Amino acid sequence: MEATSKAPGASVVNDTPRRSKRSDRIHTPSGRYFVDGTILNRILTESPYLARCSDNKTAALVRPRELAIRFPYMQINRRGMVSWLIFDLDHANSLIWDDLGLPEPNLIVRNRENGHSHLYYAISPVCTTEKARHKPMQYMKAVYTAFAQQLKADPDYNSGPVAKTPGHPWWHTLELHDHVYDLAELADYVSTRVSPWKTAPRLEDLPHSRHVILFEKLRYYAYSIVGEQREHGSFESFCRLLEAFAHNSNHFARLGFTAANLPLSSLRATVRSVSRWTWAKYQGNATCCRGAMELDSSLPLAERQSLAAQRTHAIRHRATESKIRAACRTLQDRGDPLYMTAIAALAGITRQTVRNYSHILAEIATPSSVTVLGRSLQPKIEAQSEHLLSEARPGTRWPGSECCHSESEPQPDAGRLKILRPATTAEMLSKALSRAGDRGPKCCHSRQEAYDVRSVNYAVHQITARSAALLGLSFMALDDEDSS
Repeated sequence: MEATSKAPGASVVNDTPRRSKRSDRIHTPSGRYFVDGTILNRILTESPYLARCSDNKTAALVRPRELAIRFPYMQINRRGMVSWLIFDLDHANSLIWDDLGLPEPNLIVRNRENGHSHLYYAISPVCTTEKARHKPMQYMKAVYTAFAQQLKADPDYNSGPVAKTPGHPWWHTLELHDHVYDLAELADYVSTRVSPWKTAPRLEDLPHSRHVILFEKLRYYAYSIVGEQREHGSFESFCRLLEAFAHNSNHFARLGFTAANLPLSSLRATVRSVSRWTWAKYQGNATCCRGAMELDSSLPLAERQSLAAQRTHAIRHRATESKIRAACRTLQDRGDPLYMTAIAALAGITRQTVRNYSHILAEIATPSSVTVLGRSLQPKIEAQSEHLLSEARPGTRWPGSECCHSESEPQPDAGRLKILRPATTAEMLSKALSRAGDRGPKCCHSRQEAYDVRSVNYAVHQITARSAALLGLSFMALDDEDSS
């Protein structure tokens, strides 16, 4: 008699009591395994060619998959490829998915004695090898964890690799449908938010677990060498070092464990898990700022967090101000007006942020005041002014020359040289900045532009240079007077 019915949705009728004879363990598989398009045929095609199988959960035998489906336990997913999400329910409610409104599984394989079952969800294959992409694996694990929490299944089962063989007489098999789910379809029913990392257990709290002891020792060793291996080695050499460390740490028989040392398969599985996660995600050697304020550890945590938040806010505030000032200087050099949209585009921030820092725009638009020096310093400044003006570039147009009647360039007279004091210099600088975007004065007769942009820009730069030189001389003279 076949183990499953011919039509989906029907259950197995075979209620033969389980016996320990070999003739009962190895039976003729259902014919639906060899019918294309059925869900049992997908079990056969997606399983490894040489699958692990047995009449117990150890699955110590290795047989071709056509023979492995004759045993009550077999390997469903291939190594390095997950095609089935299998959930191990340790309770008798095998229809809990219907009570919670979750999608129906493809197969329900239920124990006839205690009601415990395995739920099979067919998914698009996800590669899980060492060189596979990490994001799909993380997505699949998040979906599996969320479903296991909802179904109250064993979260550490992780789809096998060994599961109850569908269609075997030991189990009651229910075949529902043959639809293959995408991970996104399953994720629509649950929340796939990944929980934060948990605190590692202490070894003294788990003296009975060999796997936990090996895992803790191995992961800390991996943290210590992963940086060097990324720089001078490779992932393969990193795995070989971890395998050697795991073999050297596998001496639990000498530590008093009655179960002796771990098998080779457990060592390889632990090394594979630790190496893959550490290589992809561990960044313990990155530079980070911890305890920059050097706060007293006796302060309450809330107060320390508040002080740290104030410091972070101040740093971000100063950084934003620097960006806005730099953008304003760039626009002034170009001769463009200081629009908020242009400042935001140059600074890489939003226009609303620039509006919040409007005091910077007002500060830049307002010319800085210059203190008028005493009479004792005027001769030095006037002498330096005459020297600068005598070496000025020929053809430079001076501020105030509004008309172009004569062909010769207007030259400053002696009276103008004597008037050039620091206060007048500040006025000239403010006028030049305010007219940085203009294209020069127009002729009073033709109303056409008499100067090109380069001449105006050159005049502005000359005024700025002279102003800076005069201010420098003023400050130097003040320093000399204070020192005397």
